[in-house]
Formats: sequence, C-alpha cells, structure tokens
Amino acid sequence: MVYSCDSNEMPVGQFNILDRNCLFFIVGPCVIETKELTLEVATEIARISNAYKIPMFFKSSFDKANRTSADSFRGPGIDEGLEILSCVRATTGLPVVSDIHSPDQAQKVASILDVIQIPAFLSRQTDLLIAAGNSGKTINIKKGQFQAPQDMEYGIKKILATGNSKILLTERGASFGYRDLIADMRSIVRMKPFGFPVVFDATHSAQFPGAESGKSGGDRSLVAPLARAAVAAGADGIFIETHPDPDRALCDGPNSLHLKDLESLVLNLIEIHKLVPRDISDSIGFGKRNFSISDSCNLVDRLKLIKAVIFDVDGVLTDGSIIFAGNNLEIKCFDVRDGHGIKLALRGGLEIALITGRNSDVVSRRATDLGIERVFQGIWDKKPVMEKLSKDLNIKNHEIAVIGDDVVDIPMLKLAGLAVTTPEAPLEVRREVHYVTTHAGGRGAARELIELILKAQNKWRLVTERYYQ
Repeated sequence: MVYSCDSNEMPVGQFNILDRNCLFFIVGPCVIETKELTLEVATEIARISNAYKIPMFFKSSFDKANRTSADSFRGPGIDEGLEILSCVRATTGLPVVSDIHSPDQAQKVASILDVIQIPAFLSRQTDLLIAAGNSGKTINIKKGQFQAPQDMEYGIKKILATGNSKILLTERGASFGYRDLIADMRSIVRMKPFGFPVVFDATHSAQFPGAESGKSGGDRSLVAPLARAAVAAGADGIFIETHPDPDRALCDGPNSLHLKDLESLVLNLIEIHKLVPRDISDSIGFGKRNFSISDSCNLVDRLKLIKAVIFDVDGVLTDGSIIFAGNNLEIKCFDVRDGHGIKLALRGGLEIALITGRNSDVVSRRATDLGIERVFQGIWDKKPVMEKLSKDLNIKNHEIAVIGDDVVDIPMLKLAGLAVTTPEAPLEVRREVHYVTTHAGGRGAARELIELILKAQNKWRLVTERYYQ
C-alpha cells in the first residue's frame, strides 16, 4: 500500500519502511528487566543499525500481561516502562515499539512509542484495535496463533475505520496441537496482497507455549533458519527477541537469540533479501489488494477528495433479494441506517446518485423519500452515465466514489477515485476496488462508506451536531 500522495512512504522514526529495497527489523528483549540491561541491548542494536544503514526498531514490553503463570515476571509497568523506552529513544535514536493490553493505554503510550503493538492473543479485540488506530501511530497487529492469515482483513478494517492506514501485520506461528507452534510461510504470502508490510516473528515462532511448568519453552536454534525462510518467502520485516544472557532472561529466554549472534544473522538476512523479487506476491499470481489505494494516495487522502457518491442499488442499498407479489408488486428491503446516512451525506454537501440495472417503482419511491434527485434505472452500461454525471456536476473522476457489488459495476469502479464494494461481491469485483466494507450490502455498507467520507472531511460532527444538543 502507498501511504502518501507524493511518494511511497510510511515513516517510522527516521526510517521509511515502505522502501522495498530495505529489510527492516524489530528487535529487543521480550520484557523490560532493568534500565541498564535495556540500554545495553538498545545500544548494540543502534550500533548495528548505524554501521550498516539498516532500519531497526527497539522493542520491549513494559508489561507482559499474558504470562502463563501469575507468579511470572511481568515488567516494570506502564509508567516506569515508558520512561525507560523514552530514554532508549533519546539515547540511541532508535524508534521504539511496545504492546498494549487495554484501550485506555493507547493514548498514554502514543506520546512515547513510534509503533503500538497489538499482542497476538488480543488481535481480535475490537475496542483495543480502535483505540490503537485512533492514536494515529503505526500499528503492528500480531496475527493470533488461532487465526488464518486471511482473517487479518477484519483487524485491518477496524484500524482503517479510524482513518489510520499505518499498519504492519506480523506472523508469529500457528498453534500446532498442544504446546507447539508451526511457522507456515504461506501465511506471509497470503497476507502480502492486503498491501501492508508483513513481518515475521522469528523468535516467538520458535516457542513452545506453556511447555516448562508454568512458563513457555522454546528452541532458539530454530530462529535463524525460520528467519531465512521468511525473508525468502517475501517478508518485509523480521521480529527478533534478543538478550545478552538468554538462559537467565526473565521472559522468553529459551526462544530468544543471544545478543552476540544478532549482527551476523541480520547481515545474513539482508543478503537473502537482496535475492528476493520486490513484489513477490504479484509474481505468484495474486490479484489486486482489497485494501490498497493504487499508487497515488492512501484511503484517507482519497476520502478527503470525494464530492459525489454513486450507489448501485441491488446488493448495495438492499441485500440483493427481490420479492414478487401479485399485481406486479415488487418488494425490496432497505436499511434505515443506510437511508439516514445518505441524508447526512446530502446535508454534508455530497452529491448522491443511484445507477441500477433494473427498473423499479420502489427504487424511485425510496430515492424520493431520501431526497435523491439523480436516479438512473435500467442502465446496464453504467460507465457512460457516470461520465455524463461527472460532466454535468463539473467534478473529476478522482472526486467520485462508487460502490457496486457485481461485474456490471466494474467499468465504473475502474474510473472512480474511490472504488468500494461489499464483502459478498465476487472476487473479480473485489480485485478492482480500493476498499471492501465491513458491513454487508443492505445491512450498513452504505452508511459505513458515508461515515468514512464525512469523518475524513471533518464534516461528521457538523452534520450530526443537532443530535448532541
């Protein structure tokens, strides 16, 4: 995904992690043990980063809230932990990463952290993801051990709903029976088409969860070969927990890489990365990414430009079902919240049009009820209608959003500045769009799109203000 209208940039600290020529690293001890040890590790990471011009971020947890046993060491807590991470940032210049476990922590850590990490066990927690997204920071979502890589789309959508498109996806192994994990490199390949940088967690993938009497075990000899395989599979970044004395580490020691071995492994992975095609996901036949915003702007930038929205009807404003009764009666089901959303869009100054392939009296009635003046029915070749509409309204294609759900809508979707479809749409349609709604057609998809536009344009509060008084 491209995150800037002007260039391929996603800055984290002084690094641009969308530079496909650079493999980046997220490295550090599992948990903050002491300030002295934390700075020792960070100083070595900074030395490697500076010596070889490698993007490296320092990661350590201020609270390990998911330890197997209640007696296990958890860290210094959020206040002292953030103070130490701030010191790392100031002393070494490295961007800093840490994880949060509750929504109330998101804003507090945002003043210190460059990247907020969502732990794998919490990767489906909606409130946590929304709070993290609202921080405006880069968000690293670690894929749950229980999740399929394809299911990461739902976490992505939760972050995107906040207007934040700065997202990393991390593979950290999948549960493989009891107390074991398997690192499936297909997961990297399957997450790449989402359009966000994919990270491989080499050390947690070598973990044996809960295998050592109340704590996790692991095999650090697996870290290097797994990391090499991940880079060859197309990973954009590698996550490594490291410690100067792993056998005495207070958390995840068995699967942590010894600090003295970090430099040689990093350099080895850099050499492998040079041999890998930059756009490996496309080279193996995957289609366009559901969440990418082509090669000119990101989602928020596109939303800000929208002046008109064109809706298909069946499958978008309805669930696609049609009931025929006597006397030529045709029944369609519309969502009330979708209708209210369209009224809010009109109040916010957006032009609204309906273009549908069928002729239906009930569509005309619904349009009149909502105040939509531009209604085009019985249109199967929709592109010319869109082009005429653009001319009549004196707006450009990049200022038009189109939401359709079937192949007849593809010509319009290809022209639109923001192309949107619903989750039920055929694969051929989903491949042509910039955004797939979380809500189904006729069940909130229209409202979701309108809210995204109005919020990106800072109009949402304005058009709903009367309801808060």
